[in-house]
Amino acid sequence: MASKAGIFDSLPLVGHPRVSAALHNGQTAAPGLPVKAAEIIHQGVMVAYDPANSQAQVADPAMPATARVVGINNGPTVDNTAGAKGALKISPESGIWRVLSDGNLTAAHLRTIVVVVDDHTVGVAAGTNADRPAGELLALEGGYAWVDFGVQTMRGPTTITQLAVNGAGSGAADLAALKTVVENLIDDHITHRAALVAAGLAAPAA
Repeated sequence: MASKAGIFDSLPLVGHPRVSAALHNGQTAAPGLPVKAAEIIHQGVMVAYDPANSQAQVADPAMPATARVVGINNGPTVDNTAGAKGALKISPESGIWRVLSDGNLTAAHLRTIVVVVDDHTVGVAAGTNADRPAGELLALEGGYAWVDFGVQTMRGPTTITQLAVNGAGSGAADLAALKTVVENLIDDHITHRAALVAAGLAAPAA
């Protein structure tokens, strides 16, 4: 089932505190996050908030790089397909929830950041600019994943092989050698940025 295909029976972890995202937008008489124009957010699906555009929307791999998953729509479906931005509001709940796994998650991915596959499914981070972090994987249950949709914590340490060597620039014998040094620096930068994106510490490219 793809995003916006219908309601999903997500389950909260019983006894675990859940916080409404409405608390983060309580400056109006009707608290909640303004829903994106022409958007429908079904019950039980992951909700993302895009601070760059001040709008809530369905969590989707194609959502803007600035959007972040903030929780689950634990209320009724919010149908703003005929409305302007903010015509309706939503109060998703953070916390630990059970959603679908895409089938690629294993015990090796526990305590790492999983990414959005569709509005009710999470999967393995690729470590590229296309990743849209969802939350931290805490447990697996059959075809389901228990995910902490709270503050996104850094995934486990990423092993990075550094190509650049200290002093290589000053020791370059000629232009060809210096070009190699520069290329190594560029490759290192790309690798380090991908690790930051995968950890949820840097926004993917728009």
